[in-house]
Amino acid sequence: MNIAELRDFMADIRVRQAKLDAQMLEANARMISLMHDPVAPTFVIPERELVTHGGLTSREAREVVSRGLVTEAAPEMALVMAAGSTTAAHVDALGRGLKIAGAEREAFMAHLPELVEASTTMSAFEFGQLVTETAKSVVTDDGLSTFERQKRETFFKMRNEADGCLSVSGKFDPISASILKSKIGRFVEAMFQSGDKEVPVEVMPWIEPNDHRQAQALIALVNGASDTASDVSARAEIVIHVDLETLQHGLHAGGTCRTALGADLPVETVRRLACEAEILPVVLDGRSVPIDVGRSKRLATVHQRRALEAIYPTCAIPDCEVIFDHCNVHHIEYWENGGATDLNNMVPLCSRHHHAAHEGGWKLKLDPETRELSIT
Repeated sequence: MNIAELRDFMADIRVRQAKLDAQMLEANARMISLMHDPVAPTFVIPERELVTHGGLTSREAREVVSRGLVTEAAPEMALVMAAGSTTAAHVDALGRGLKIAGAEREAFMAHLPELVEASTTMSAFEFGQLVTETAKSVVTDDGLSTFERQKRETFFKMRNEADGCLSVSGKFDPISASILKSKIGRFVEAMFQSGDKEVPVEVMPWIEPNDHRQAQALIALVNGASDTASDVSARAEIVIHVDLETLQHGLHAGGTCRTALGADLPVETVRRLACEAEILPVVLDGRSVPIDVGRSKRLATVHQRRALEAIYPTCAIPDCEVIFDHCNVHHIEYWENGGATDLNNMVPLCSRHHHAAHEGGWKLKLDPETRELSIT
């Protein structure tokens, strides 16, 4: 196949997959109706049936059940999905919008007709952004209800394994997540700078080096270790992106108030944090902090990373959804070829696109004025 034929082929797969996902939702809805049949209720657990007879994993089954709640509230989405015009990812995005809207659900649902229409023409990523902005536009408490829900949903689970090891999993609200990631991140950075460059891959080739370091850092912190030798009492760093108008007067169209991890925050929460924080503003068109360090350093400085993070929430390659925190800072003109560690020579790239820029034959060029990235 040539590229045009491949694109047609993938579009056809998308339509067929959407129809199959819609049929799975129909099966789930029917199982629920059987459970509540007033004449002859059937003992059935949809998640178990989806795993046993639908061939899904437990996680996939839970996603189907959650998706079913969304299409129950918005049956129009189920119809366009059954026609192959939208996807399960679009339904999931609508579900996230319902959560953000919270108590303002009715006001959010008033936008459903145009959202359903948009889901048939937008990518899942673009549609997710539209849904989020729409949900935020109807919220009247600046996101306080969403933040309170996120705090209630915070959990940390520990499970003993058969070999005596411990598996952990959890979910943390935006502030707790920023604190935890900051403290562990500092420790990991200290480990790397101290010369701990590699993890023995012959022992555990399936583990990423930084994941191994993060486990070590967590244990060290639990045992009371400091992340720096010189500053035992160093507090966690919480990076928040907020425009001045939002900070002063509340959320507005086009405003932003979110953590560096991409989570929206209530303005009042940011104001409270600002009362006891050391504020380090990033002025993108000013010279508040040293942004350009030339050839004096190879790696991006903390100030440069803050500035890049403010410019790029995700990988610099268009339509790539990998968040900044999971990207590498890439020198457009390679360091080894004389490239400087200056802001106008750096962009964040996810692992896949970083490899493409080095081994994949991609050539990147950055306009220093507009930061428009050209890819050849």
